[in-house]
Amino acid sequence: MRADLAALRVKVCGLTREEDVAAAIAAGASALGFVEHPPSPRAVTRERGQALIATIAGRVASVAVLVDRDPDFAAAWMRASGATMVQLCGRERAEAWRGFEHPILRRVAADERAEEEIAAWQGIALAIVLDHPSAPGGTGLGVDLARAAILALSAPCLLAGGLDQTNVRARVFAVRPVGVDASSRLEMAPGIKDPARVAAFVRAARETLREIGS
Repeated sequence: MRADLAALRVKVCGLTREEDVAAAIAAGASALGFVEHPPSPRAVTRERGQALIATIAGRVASVAVLVDRDPDFAAAWMRASGATMVQLCGRERAEAWRGFEHPILRRVAADERAEEEIAAWQGIALAIVLDHPSAPGGTGLGVDLARAAILALSAPCLLAGGLDQTNVRARVFAVRPVGVDASSRLEMAPGIKDPARVAAFVRAARETLREIGS
């Protein structure tokens, strides 16, 4: 796996508190996601994102999670916050993002349109985040594993959607992604992570990914 993909092995998303950032890093997460999308209960402002990302001090990747924003907005948010990657979760069109200055993760609903969407982002997105079709993210719902396994053959993919410490092993073995992404099922309340769940998830995910050779 390329060095830039290695930073995405285990992503913990939807962080809103300094103590949760510290817990995720201590657990061994390789990337942390910060949601800009205001309707989300996990949303942070640019200023709040900057404060949280400052505590990372470059130890892991920091991902700005955006929905239906344009490249200029994304670049400005990332410059101000210090995020190192962007994750696009809305109806963004691939060609508008060609040549973007930061690595792109593209969230794709694991449904019947996914193959076409993945093809459109080839050469533009560093990796695809396979998630449940019902919302831009954070639903806690699992994807169709058989479909996701086929999609993961066509591009580097992170598996998302309802992952936690109890199911990550079985789902990773079923799909064989390059990494995983979890949020809502690691929480005590929306935006408030449970450090024990985070630690157990990261440990299980890393062990499983190591076993499958990702």
